[in-house]
Amino acid sequence: MHAGQSVTVAAPNLANLIEPDGSGIYQRLMARALEPLDVKVEPVFYPYRRALRMFEESRVDCLLSLTDVVRRRIGSDAIVYSYPLGRFSFHIFTLAEDPPIESLEALEGRVVGSIKGHELYLGPTIKGHMALESVPSEAQAVQMLKMGRLDALIAALPDIRPHLDGLNYDPDRPLLESYDRINCHDTAKNRAFIQALSRELRGLKEKGVYQEVMGSLYMPFKDPH
Repeated sequence: MHAGQSVTVAAPNLANLIEPDGSGIYQRLMARALEPLDVKVEPVFYPYRRALRMFEESRVDCLLSLTDVVRRRIGSDAIVYSYPLGRFSFHIFTLAEDPPIESLEALEGRVVGSIKGHELYLGPTIKGHMALESVPSEAQAVQMLKMGRLDALIAALPDIRPHLDGLNYDPDRPLLESYDRINCHDTAKNRAFIQALSRELRGLKEKGVYQEVMGSLYMPFKDPH
């Protein structure tokens, strides 16, 4: 891409990962990756569904996260996406004193919460099993579990990791695993941006910067193909 070009990126709020004040670990990682690149990235923050809509309507160049959702809705051929910013996995969580729930079938008839916007990911996985009760944040969902207003919670690691001390889950039975990436419309400018960004991100991962920046929220992964 030409020096000094700008790229607009729609960003949904992801607890601890993408924050409106710029403190999220993905944002800090992106800042490191962009240091040697002569490109201006302009983030715009929206709730999940609006961020997705802004991208689908081509009102922004790129979208942070929701890669699998975008590929499902508009097709892989229409987008280019970056080397991962991180890995995530969805699990069923209960209170620490309760036994872990090992299957969706075991949730039938129970009140199950999920974080608002996560239904975009979870729809195909839970289809036919249950309706989820939408909760604004991980902290509020954990509080509702403790108050008995939820029987279980479906949430993602690493987002919910700060609350794990009070929760139980089966780490070997994820409902869904994937990667958070930057997704862009397939244009010459965006292809050049993604190529340069991915090169820098891969270098940071190999140097251990991912683990340094993410700390306890780091989830190891091998380079995906």
